Amino acid sequence: MSINYIWGQDLSYPEIKENLQQGNSLVIVKGFPLDDDELQAFVSQLGISLNEKRNNNGKAVFDVKIARRNHFFTSIANSNLVFPLHTDCADFDTIPNTIGLLCVEPAEEDQGTNYFMLLNSLLKHLTEDEKQKLLNKKWKFRNRERSILEIENGKYKICYDRITMESFSKLTPTETEELSHLDQLFKSLSFSIKLEKGDLILFRNDLMLHGRSSINVNSNRLIKRIRFTIS
Repeated sequence: MSINYIWGQDLSYPEIKENLQQGNSLVIVKGFPLDDDELQAFVSQLGISLNEKRNNNGKAVFDVKIARRNHFFTSIANSNLVFPLHTDCADFDTIPNTIGLLCVEPAEEDQGTNYFMLLNSLLKHLTEDEKQKLLNKKWKFRNRERSILEIENGKYKICYDRITMESFSKLTPTETEELSHLDQLFKSLSFSIKLEKGDLILFRNDLMLHGRSSINVNSNRLIKRIRFTIS
């Protein structure tokens, strides 16, 4: 499920980019420097990163850690809660197709485990009728309507974030049941990886879903996230 590299040992950017373009596996670089600029420079060899106001210094790297404001978590990513399998930026105008997560400080041994589900695995478990339904039905992602599956240049892509879908829509009981069925299917097809300090994991945001298990509210877990698009 993963292709592994070691930082400083003849990294091939074209090879890494090709693996990400195919989107059939995770790419993991072991022993990566724990530095924003190094992460940004590395990703610039692969694609175009997404700068956001809430990122570190308004650039491309965001610190995923437990953070509160007025006793409330600043986001789900910055909470200690379970983060179900999802697509990042499902409500953006343009969704970045690749994500990088750099582990600076892992959570305790049995917490903060990352989960992934490959779209290719999902497609093998769907009938043609089920695929068509997911292609045709539009769901509301904040102010945008998108289908869970789409076909672009002859290839399937996935977009799913139940938290956003439920936060900005009043779903019918039938729709809620549909999403619960999908969640169960996604979970049954998922696999887990526990990141270690210095692990940089890269994966396709449109060809996989990702999530994480819960974390102790006092954990020092720190993951640096960068979102980018490769062609």
